[in-house]
Amino acid sequence: MKERNVKFKGKRMGELIFIGMGLYSEKSMSVEALEIARSVDLIYLERYTSIMPGLNVARLRNLLGRDDIIEVKRSDLEENMYKIISEAQSKKVAILIPGDPFIATTHMAIRVEAEKKGIKTRVIHGVSILTAIPGITGLHAYKFGRVVTVTFPNGGRLSETPYDVTKTNLKCNLHTVLLLDIRVEEGRYMTIKDAISILEELESIRGEGVFSDDRLVIGIARAGSPDCKVRADILCNIKTLDFGPPPHCIVVPASLHFTEAEALVVLAKAPKEIVMRMVVK
Repeated sequence: MKERNVKFKGKRMGELIFIGMGLYSEKSMSVEALEIARSVDLIYLERYTSIMPGLNVARLRNLLGRDDIIEVKRSDLEENMYKIISEAQSKKVAILIPGDPFIATTHMAIRVEAEKKGIKTRVIHGVSILTAIPGITGLHAYKFGRVVTVTFPNGGRLSETPYDVTKTNLKCNLHTVLLLDIRVEEGRYMTIKDAISILEELESIRGEGVFSDDRLVIGIARAGSPDCKVRADILCNIKTLDFGPPPHCIVVPASLHFTEAEALVVLAKAPKEIVMRMVVK
């Protein structure tokens, strides 16, 4: 705290506000988020950490009553973050972010640097995929383990981290959320089918049964949208389904409480005989 006071002199006038937009469209924003977004001096919009399938920037501008929304790329926030921090020393600056602002860790560096310079920061939370999944699937929120992302191959090499994380979670009887790689600026969005192909390749390399054909998995597409699709079945069946446009994710359940099993049958059309075998007696 002493170092912060030395670096920043004078009255703190500015503020940097991270606003979570939710999962689907500009209509997913909370009343608080809308009110703040309308009142700030400068407003930025980033869309590279996730996809909001129903977001329309023209409608967003109309909803907020402002034409000065600045769309930024990853490089603008990661490489030129000090420009935004400098602006926030004397102005109220907001960054609109899909989902909940810090579920992706990308923006934390900006917040930390702003605070180190004595700039007040604030977070307006939005619904994230991690908070939505229990409601979409019926799985109990307190039974999830570490989250991991299935990434596109890098130079032909596959990351084995999804395999290791899922294996550890299953050993601890915890469900696993597999987020799927999104590279907006390249126009690449991993689908459930793409991810399963990668997981099957990892299984052929490791051979430990983590992603065997009979592993129960849940595919989720466009969480939070009116056409959200959720299906639970064994891996070899899920990979044949068409989940439609992104964003997609996968959940790998561990053992199930009987209420979780019932929910998967009703909400995700899971084969009853399969999920009932996973119920803890």
